[in-house]
Amino acid sequence: MDFEAIIMEGILILKIKGELDQYNADKYRLRFDMKIVSPEVQKVVIDISELSFMDSSGVGFLVGRFRTAKAFAKELVLVCNSNYINKLLSTCGIEKLIKKYTTIEEALS
Repeated sequence: MDFEAIIMEGILILKIKGELDQYNADKYRLRFDMKIVSPEVQKVVIDISELSFMDSSGVGFLVGRFRTAKAFAKELVLVCNSNYINKLLSTCGIEKLIKKYTTIEEALS
């Protein structure tokens, strides 16, 4: 897994690429949380459009980041346009918890 973090105008954009599995979720959990709780961040957009694989640990990772953001009164949304990942998120009920968009532009508006 590779990720890129960009902060602009109070919005943290986290772009995740590759695989989001147990190994990577454990490896990046703290790094993501430190960025989310930054005082300059008001909204978090996690872009998972370029994920090639995600398992239940990846789903748990996303829910954990949502809880972190919520605990610090920050909005968190997802960007995903992969049929495979969308089906997984839908099956797990993530869409009831986290707003999901198909493009970053939609998520930022």
